[in-house]
Amino acid sequence: MSLRPFPALLAAAALGACAPALASGPAPVAAHPRTAVAAAVDSIFNDTLFAPAQWGVLVRSAETGEAVYARNADKLFVPASNMKIVTAAAALETLGADYRYRTRVAATGPVRGGVLQGDLVVIGSGDPTISERFAGDVRTVFRSWADSLRARGITRITGSVVGDDDRFDDVPFGRGWAWDDLQDSYSAEIGALELNEGFVTVRVQPRAGAAPAVTLRPASSSLPVTVTAITGPARSESTLQVTRAASGPGIVVSGAIAADTAFIEEEISLRNNTAHFTAVLRDALVESGIAVGGAAVDADDLSPAARRAAADLFTHTSVPLRDILPGFMKPSQNQIGELLLKTMGAELRGAGTAQAGIAVVDSAARAWGLPRRLLAQADGSGLSRYNLVAPSFLVALLDHERRSPLSSVFYAALPVAGSDGTLRARMQGTPLQGNVHAKTGTLSGVRSLSGYFTTAAGEPMIFSMMVNNHTLSARDADRLAEAALLRLHAMPRAVIMP
Repeated sequence: MSLRPFPALLAAAALGACAPALASGPAPVAAHPRTAVAAAVDSIFNDTLFAPAQWGVLVRSAETGEAVYARNADKLFVPASNMKIVTAAAALETLGADYRYRTRVAATGPVRGGVLQGDLVVIGSGDPTISERFAGDVRTVFRSWADSLRARGITRITGSVVGDDDRFDDVPFGRGWAWDDLQDSYSAEIGALELNEGFVTVRVQPRAGAAPAVTLRPASSSLPVTVTAITGPARSESTLQVTRAASGPGIVVSGAIAADTAFIEEEISLRNNTAHFTAVLRDALVESGIAVGGAAVDADDLSPAARRAAADLFTHTSVPLRDILPGFMKPSQNQIGELLLKTMGAELRGAGTAQAGIAVVDSAARAWGLPRRLLAQADGSGLSRYNLVAPSFLVALLDHERRSPLSSVFYAALPVAGSDGTLRARMQGTPLQGNVHAKTGTLSGVRSLSGYFTTAAGEPMIFSMMVNNHTLSARDADRLAEAALLRLHAMPRAVIMP
């Protein structure tokens, strides 16, 4: 998209013809051609089904700066995943599009005769890309590490595989996350050693006359699975439940699965990412022919006396941030948001905490001249209901990104209506398909959409639409937002100074 600043709207162009010279009193003024559009949009958001709710909306011309439509634009709203716009923009501008995560693989002892006489230590930096989303089978990453060890003559490790996650603090969740979501993959724990976004996929397949078969992806020999489920008759009701164990790292599969069901998959978040990371790594090394004498260990579980200095063997480098952002924004991936927030804190404030990351965002917002009082940030993903932001702040931030030298990177990371990400199934077959590039957001009672579109007349627009405290479905909220966008898409172009 090619967007750039334009001269201000010429107010006189909106005036109608003057009255005859002999007439007394002021000349009548014709209605601005966009007045009817604003009235029509107002009627959409006045839908009586949403009377108990609150809409916050701002739609602004990118050419003229004209506020085409505004409704509670300076009021604070819970943004849900529209908070990712703030995190992505701040990370892109402060870390840079070419920023890469580096995971160090080190040894606590010498290598003699093909034997590493000590522990293999993995020192994390918060890399979110050691996951199926970015790497396919995560074990392919670890198999490449095994190749790197063999290239250095290592075929056996006498000690343990130790995970060091001290780059970040040990707070595994965002502030204000709902406790009853913590088993779900979208609420998975976060840490400096993050494997597959903190969750495991549990596949359950029926077996006639026997308990169903259960497999994990990625597999781990240290993740116990308790199966009390049964295979029920064909066409019977499935009552299958896949949950975390009440304590510890285990998975419990209970209930029943019909015999004619192909399979059922559930994504379950895990406790202690670092322990899981090292366990899967150890398994992959052994499968690749590198013997490991010790266990998989979280360094935090070692006594101070057992923690020894390690010398780097090699470094695993992630893809650049420009390639990470689409995997964050398009599917609305929460854990990447938290990792980016703590990364900003670690890189720019020397503390891998959410608080330090928020301080970086705050500093950037002030430097960009954004209305900071219209943002209260609690996490990086938008899962927290402590987040508050005004539509006018998001529009100002989107306008800043539009003008940035990195605008193409930011724009490419947004979901596209009717095409990909969380907008894949929306606005298909309308003039908005392929036109709206925007971030969605959803929590119970919250729905949001903010981004860019171009009118039928060729005028680029920036918008933010948020509704809070509604009791209807997300689709009902989408219906209003999309109807408003369609009406705005059809409006006449503003008259601008030549």
